[in-house]
Amino acid sequence: MGRTRSVAVQGGNLYEIGEYDGTFYVRRVKVKLLLNAKSDIGKTRSLDDALSLIRSHSGREIKSID
Repeated sequence: MGRTRSVAVQGGNLYEIGEYDGTFYVRRVKVKLLLNAKSDIGKTRSLDDALSLIRSHSGREIKSID
């Protein structure tokens, strides 16, 4: 997979956007003690659409992108 970005939303939820071959894959990350659990949310063709998908899924605004 290409570059991976971590996205934090207001309220502390964490998401991950991975890009591969022009497709952006969005995952919800649940931080756990030993291993993080990731669940697929969806895929888009642009970074802006991926961020919109995160806003829609979380119901909150984006706090930071790393």
